[in-house]
Amino acid sequence: MMRGGGSDRRGSPGRKLPRSLRFMLVASLLVPLLFLAAGGWYRHGQMMAAAAAEADRLSAIAREHALKVVETNSLVLDRMEDRIRGRSWAEVEAEAAAHHAWLRALDEEIAQIIALHFLRPDGETVAISLGWPTPPLNVAGRDYFQAMQQGAQGLVFGRPLRSPLSGQVGVVVGRALRGPEGRFDGAVIGAMTASYFETAWRAMDPGHRAAFGLVRADGVTLVSVPARDGVAPPDPAAVLAALRMPAGDGGALGRLDGHDDAFVALRRVGPYPLGITVALDLGQVRAAWWRDLAALALPCLLAAAALSFATLNAIRRWQSEQAVLATLRGEIARREEAEAHLLQSQRLEALGRLTGGVAHDFNNLLTAILGTVQMLEKHLGAAADERARRLLGMARDAVRRGAGLNQSLLAFARRQTLNATAVDANALVEGFAPLVQRALGEAVRLELALAPGLPPCRADAAQLESAILNLAINARDALPRGGTVRLETRQVELDTAHLAGNPDAAPGPFVAIALADEGTGMPPEVRERAFEPFFTTKPVGQGTGLGLSQVFGFVRQLGGHVAIESNPGCGTTVRLFLPVATPAADARPEPAGPGWTEATPGHPGATVLVAEDDARLRAVAVEMLEEGGFRVLAAGDGPEALALLRRGEPVDVLFSDIVMPGGMNGMELAEAARRLRAGLPVLLATGYAGAAGLDAAGFEVLAKPYERAALLRRLAELTAVAERSAA
Repeated sequence: MMRGGGSDRRGSPGRKLPRSLRFMLVASLLVPLLFLAAGGWYRHGQMMAAAAAEADRLSAIAREHALKVVETNSLVLDRMEDRIRGRSWAEVEAEAAAHHAWLRALDEEIAQIIALHFLRPDGETVAISLGWPTPPLNVAGRDYFQAMQQGAQGLVFGRPLRSPLSGQVGVVVGRALRGPEGRFDGAVIGAMTASYFETAWRAMDPGHRAAFGLVRADGVTLVSVPARDGVAPPDPAAVLAALRMPAGDGGALGRLDGHDDAFVALRRVGPYPLGITVALDLGQVRAAWWRDLAALALPCLLAAAALSFATLNAIRRWQSEQAVLATLRGEIARREEAEAHLLQSQRLEALGRLTGGVAHDFNNLLTAILGTVQMLEKHLGAAADERARRLLGMARDAVRRGAGLNQSLLAFARRQTLNATAVDANALVEGFAPLVQRALGEAVRLELALAPGLPPCRADAAQLESAILNLAINARDALPRGGTVRLETRQVELDTAHLAGNPDAAPGPFVAIALADEGTGMPPEVRERAFEPFFTTKPVGQGTGLGLSQVFGFVRQLGGHVAIESNPGCGTTVRLFLPVATPAADARPEPAGPGWTEATPGHPGATVLVAEDDARLRAVAVEMLEEGGFRVLAAGDGPEALALLRRGEPVDVLFSDIVMPGGMNGMELAEAARRLRAGLPVLLATGYAGAAGLDAAGFEVLAKPYERAALLRRLAELTAVAERSAA
């Protein structure tokens, strides 16, 4: 840089250091000082916290010890009270020798007790554990006796006294005896030795760093033990005024006015009017802290100049590396999530293909069974007895249940025919809400949250209502004690990340219908398998495991997406994402369902060409049609049927299965037959809709399993329509 008269001062000694160098120079001086200050402050806090924790710990242990001592004395007083209960003082005095021996044995049994007394209402000792005969002793003027005379309840603690008999300092604990109508009637008294507390407190604090005190609720010190270095327990009045003795087992910890060199901890001894105080000397803590600070200062100052620049550069490198690592971790997490979605989708897709194939074959079997049952019913006619009719009815009902089960499997396999139209999701949910509420029951409240201005979605209204009902029943089962279920709608945009592993859906706008409960939720291993058919966690007989699989197949067949959010104890939310409807969305013709009607006579003389690859089903179909009055030609596949037509066989109607081997399916056969014989009536049958991606537009479709009556009726109608057209 050129300055002042154009002279170059780049290397002159008066030039200021660059800002970065100035910063590092200042940092090299400040960092060690800040580090030393921070280290010293942190160490000071640690040591003070440790001292506070030690005071609190000692007070907790001392409190437990004192509580056990007091409760032991309470039990002793109970035993003493039980011994003289129901006796007059005259009777007690008459048995004074025996009472003395008993008190003596009880006293020797418990180390913490130095004396036990029976006191008359006037304060005179009747029996005592220390000597016999009982020495004259009247305690009417002592504070604890006067407190009991004035109505004190429970245990009463007296000021510390030195026993004239044993010479030991003790703390008196007693309980008033009450006569009829609560009248004061003497007392039972015990004396706890102060040395018992002192010994226990020293064992708790081998270093003698703490001062202990047992304080009565009115501020009277009952037992006091100073620390080794002279630190005394705080003045009880100051403790009670500053900390307010807490109720229950809680404690208070702090530093009192006049006790800056000690931590003071106070705990109440259970429900009794006693408190434990512990004062821990801080002088030793501060001395140790100064030594630590001096040891820390030298290496900090020596290392600061050499390491400051390297440390700053290392921090920069570390921050850069962390940024790179964070990016890599995020990418790895996204890739793993996408792979997991893809694997699950592939597993469900494979299961769907298997399910669809099984359902197709199963429907063929059901059709053959149903046809055979109906022909048996017709064959037996009036000759069938009650048992035969009942057994045939049971077989027919079993076929119907099997057909319903198959329909559920086809829904999961995405091979059912859907009447896909533009559906107003808000209107559908509002209209269907009363039925959902009835399914949920009175203990569960349904809450609606419908987004305004929602565009129509592409869906089959009946299937969508069935899906919502399935989700509602699952939510009800997850709320055994009742609760709230929220049903909401909104419009969302899903991208490829959201649709990972779902090849049926394309990114774009969707209408989301979510049903959320606050029930038991699902663990991850259950959530991963929730859409699998027949997978259920419900008890046997309470669920088929097909509800969610039907929902999954229905939504995916429409090009939508399904997502579950659930954790144990946090409820479950199932979201259905349905594609926004376009003007081109229209309905596909629905195959005629199984007809459960009475038989319809066939068209006499009409010839039906039956194309069916399943030999058993073909035989049943041929026999049903022949019994219905039709002439029947049978073919095992499409090419064989087409050959019969080409030979000029008279055929009035073609009845063909859609999925057949031999390189020609039912749709291709129907189209070829129409080319050979224009206007030929065609009736197709299928074990599942949407087979092999076929579109049955323009042809009648009969769903398997079909009944004999439905088949005969449709063929008769087709032949009649063909004759009217020919005329």
